[in-house]
This record gives sequence, C-alpha cells and structure tokens, in this order.
Amino acid sequence: MCKTAEQGISYLVVPFGTSRQLFLVAEPEEKDFYNRDDTQGHGQTVSDWLRQIHCLCESCRTVLSREHFDENIAIIGHFFLADIGKKELVRQIFSEFFSKYSCVFTFIPQTPASGVALSLELWAIAGGTSKSLPISVESPQPGFIVITEFDDLRWFFIGDVRSGYLPVGAYWRSLDAFRRLDHQLEQNKFCLGQIIRTWIYQGHLVLPEGQKQRYQELNRARTDFFKGVEFLRDYLPLGYCGEVYPASTGIGADDIDVVIGAVAISAQRKDFTVVPLENPNQTSAFDYGAVYSPQSPKFSRAIAMAIDNSCFIFISGTASITESESRFPEDPEKQTEQTLNNIASLIDGKNLEKHGILGFSCDLSHLKSARVYVKRPHELAIIKSVCDQRLANIPTLYTIADVCRPELLVEIEGLVVVNR
Repeated sequence: MCKTAEQGISYLVVPFGTSRQLFLVAEPEEKDFYNRDDTQGHGQTVSDWLRQIHCLCESCRTVLSREHFDENIAIIGHFFLADIGKKELVRQIFSEFFSKYSCVFTFIPQTPASGVALSLELWAIAGGTSKSLPISVESPQPGFIVITEFDDLRWFFIGDVRSGYLPVGAYWRSLDAFRRLDHQLEQNKFCLGQIIRTWIYQGHLVLPEGQKQRYQELNRARTDFFKGVEFLRDYLPLGYCGEVYPASTGIGADDIDVVIGAVAISAQRKDFTVVPLENPNQTSAFDYGAVYSPQSPKFSRAIAMAIDNSCFIFISGTASITESESRFPEDPEKQTEQTLNNIASLIDGKNLEKHGILGFSCDLSHLKSARVYVKRPHELAIIKSVCDQRLANIPTLYTIADVCRPELLVEIEGLVVVNR
C-alpha cells in the first residue's frame, strides 16, 4: 500500500531478504516555482530555493523517523533540479540534515514536471525489525559512495560521477566518466563486471555531434569501455549463455555534461541468482541495427536478482518500441500505454520463468517506484492520466527530458520487489 506523509510525498516500505527498503518520491508543495518569472527558476531568489529545499528535507526526515529508519541506514538520493547551478546549495543542506545517515547523491539537470524547483527520489535501506538482523553500512566518500552489507550481499552505490575531461564531446566525456566509475569500483574492492544498474544522464541527448547524434556517441563510448567485460558471471544460472549487460537508463539532461550513477553487487551465498531479462516483444537493445546507432546500446531490459523467497528487479528505461521500431509517433497516450505494456511483459511471471527466475508472479502492481521522463511538458497531463490508472499507489516521479529517439515522447523505468 502506498503511504502518503503529506501533500507532495509518497512512499512504500517493503522487505527484501532481512532488510527493509523504503522507496520515496517527494516534492515541495509550491507548484509554480519556475513558471512565475522564467522557464527554469533562474530568476528565483536564494530564499525561494531555501524554502523548498528545507520543506523537502523536513518531509523526508518525518517519513524516515515514522518508519523507524533511524540509525545505520543507507540512503540513495536522486535530485532533479530546475537549475543545476543550485546543486551545491542542495548538497550542503541535505548533507547537514542527514548527517547521521550514510548518503549517496546524484544531481540531475532535469526540470521537475510539476513546476517545483527540485524533486527527489529516495531509496533507503535499513535492517529488519529484529535487533539480530543488522546491516553494515560504510561511506568511503560521504555523499558520493555508500557500501551496505546484509544477507551475505555487499552493495556498492555511487552517484554523481562526472567527467573531468575538458572538451565537451559526448564520446570523450562519457568515456572519461566511465573510467572514473571503474576507478572508484576498484578502490572499493569491486569490479566493473559486478555492476547491475547504471543511470546515464547525457546533456542534449538527441542533438547532432559531427555526423552523429550525441546519444550515438554515448553508445560508442559505452561499447568501447564494456568491451571484453564479463558481467555478473559468478551469479548467472547454470548454463546461461546469453549476452549480459547491466540494466540502464540513458536519458537527456538540460546541460552539456554527462552524469552517471551506478549500483554493483557481490555475494558470498550460493542461492543468489542474477539474470538479465529481455522482452519477448522487443529486439534486445544490444542487437539494434546500425540505423539506430552505429554501436548499439549495451544494456539489458532489466536485471532480476533472486534470494530466498524475494526477487528484486531493476527495470531499464523503457519506451514505446516493439521489435526495434518506435510505435505511435505523435501520440503520447498510446506511447505511454505501449511503454507500460512492455514493462508488464518484461516482468511477467512467464518471462521470469523463461529466464530462470522461478516461482514469482509479477505485474505492474509489484512496482515499488517508477520514474517517468516526459519529452514535451504540455503532454504531461495525458501521460500522467495513463500512469495514474495503471500505476496507482506507486510512488512515481515525473521529470522533463529528451528520449533517445526524436519521435519517442515518454520513457519509464522502475523497481520491483516481489515475494514468492
């Protein structure tokens, strides 16, 4: 059941193994923030921003306290900012408010769809209700990296990985960001092959760069960097022989930079299984023809993780595509319906069983959070109406962003936790 703390905030608390997982979406109550004087809130005063940031902090802190996420907690926060220039202000205030927690933050230059200055998607992990089931949490770099351990699983969360490379080209900046991600994994005794989920926010995603598109250049960098990596080989079902890549979202952003967040995992137990999921109605993204991108996007449609009687699924960014073709151009309602149909097919129990994840019945109601990227702001109401019907009671965040193909109007990602 979706719980609502107050206007502008919704959340769910669910078990996974011996942990408790909180998925929360929050916005300040003031809805016309960036529409009053300009399009992105740049004309607003620092006090306007402070009011909204503090409102968000207090709402989140109320929920964490109410749900007994009190100590030894890992928090993964994704902030969506109408003005990325306020990033350090947001970081400083949230770091002070949540100083007793181990936090990792990613700051994304995307305008919240509802008209607020910033919105937040928060994922918190705590031990079970029993005192005998603690989790271990450490922050090697506070605000940037968090490592948690429970059930003989070791999770690595990293946020806000950016390039230090000076040229603005999408290929070189993306490649440098991947290198920095790899360095941090190695520093913390993980490796690139243990990544299960990435988020890649690419500024001006669909604009041309030379003879190519910036998204195509991102795909070229990802392909070059992933070359030769054997992802998740220690956790795949016996005999698995398909291609394996992390789940991922590659989506547009408002500035020129590239920003990456990621999750990696290592496990000591034998009954832990990780499987990449592909959609029976879609061509695998890594098999797309060169007409879409000279180097195909190297990601899986989803990654499913099973342990004991629980299954956790990271759903990649999904759009209105069947086989490899975009469907319903210029129709945001039908595109949204098709996108949700694709997600439903992906996580269906029969598809899970086909991929070696047995005994789970799953549909859209098992999503624990969703993120909806809307290309054109004036189509938000149409898209939201469809999502409200089919994703009822699920914490859902809406933001404005370019999608990887010019004709695609909406993209949706999510998280599923389901028990046998």
